Amino acid sequence: MNRVIVFKLVFTTITVALLLFQIVIWKKIAPRFSASKRYKIYRALYFSVLLISQSILWLAILTPGRGISGAFPEWYLPIHRVLLAINYSHFFWLLPLSSLWLIGMILKRLFRHAPLVDPDHEHSDGVSRSDFLRKAAGAAAFGVNLLPAATSVAAISGMFLGSREIWVNERRIQIKNLHDDLKGLRCAQLSDIHVGNLIHEKYLEATLDLVRAAKVDYVFVTGDIIDNNNAFLPVAGNFFARLRSALPWGHVIGVLGNHDYIDNGDKAAQSFGDAGMNVLRNEIFDVKRGRGVLQVAGLDYPAFVFRGQRSERGEIAQAYFLEVQKKLRADKPVIVLNHHPSDFEFLKKERVDLVLSGHTHGGQIRFSDNRESLFNGARWGYKYYVDHYEENGAQLYVNRGLGHWFPLRVGCPPEITVFTLV
Repeated sequence: MNRVIVFKLVFTTITVALLLFQIVIWKKIAPRFSASKRYKIYRALYFSVLLISQSILWLAILTPGRGISGAFPEWYLPIHRVLLAINYSHFFWLLPLSSLWLIGMILKRLFRHAPLVDPDHEHSDGVSRSDFLRKAAGAAAFGVNLLPAATSVAAISGMFLGSREIWVNERRIQIKNLHDDLKGLRCAQLSDIHVGNLIHEKYLEATLDLVRAAKVDYVFVTGDIIDNNNAFLPVAGNFFARLRSALPWGHVIGVLGNHDYIDNGDKAAQSFGDAGMNVLRNEIFDVKRGRGVLQVAGLDYPAFVFRGQRSERGEIAQAYFLEVQKKLRADKPVIVLNHHPSDFEFLKKERVDLVLSGHTHGGQIRFSDNRESLFNGARWGYKYYVDHYEENGAQLYVNRGLGHWFPLRVGCPPEITVFTLV
């Protein structure tokens, strides 16, 4: 099926689900206002906010192609963040509350007529389990009314404050057998830039200033350069051209990510290459200084079709690495640029020194400094999702991402990582 159609269908399903959920919330709270003379005003106000908050979602669905192809004006961005916050906070509660509702309906069927009798008392009111469940459902409905509202407020604050400043994260990374001429080399990693409606010239200008101030020798880019629309390729190309001019040897080396393939990955790769980026699609770039050589291997992002057969992304990634491995020299250290950090499961078993990845944005929401804490949502889905890992003699660094496809960050600021190799 055409990728645009799939993209639209998924987005439409989510948007309709949110709409129905918000209508259910109104059904729950409407009785509290039904006796008021202002009932119609309250209803009109609620549905006006609902329609306005969903307007950006429907605009993306109804616009031909892969959504809106122009950057949002600066004055609109605060409004956009508020509208997104309302929708994301409601979606956050839609799935668990739907599950609880289904469980409640099943229990209500099972215990419809069973009385609740206290065995320690001779007399009992004989309250049925169905009555008890109805009361519990009423309490849950009160929670349904409050939780999305409370999380909307939290999300709005996270959208305005969480991405306000870009963190330049200085790290020293030890590379085995690194030639003395390469020691002290400074390399910046940019990942998940997501150039698009929300990330455009002003944000990229601030990024350029920070990279210049860091005085790095090379820049590595680990995928998701654009958000979902190749209409933004000129903006990304201009950024890379200016980035190259800020570097002593003018080398920006990168790979593609899953978002770069949403529209047309081949066209995106060509555009980045025309702008001066060394786009590695299962290729190697030699970083040289003096007599030192460091191999930078770049793995392409699997497009889910390999040699005419559908396959798992991880299996394709392994096949890509085997292709690159044939070109590697055993006597030189290796850095692998690979968008998806889960591939470290097989890369750590190979002869690689450092893997640089992104994709997870560090989870964007972190409620604990403990990376293993279940309070960090990304921990539920990823073994490797943020910062530095070392296993089996290989190292992985997962960048928090410079940009976003939704601007909500809590305890996880956008990041430029600057590595000093030792």
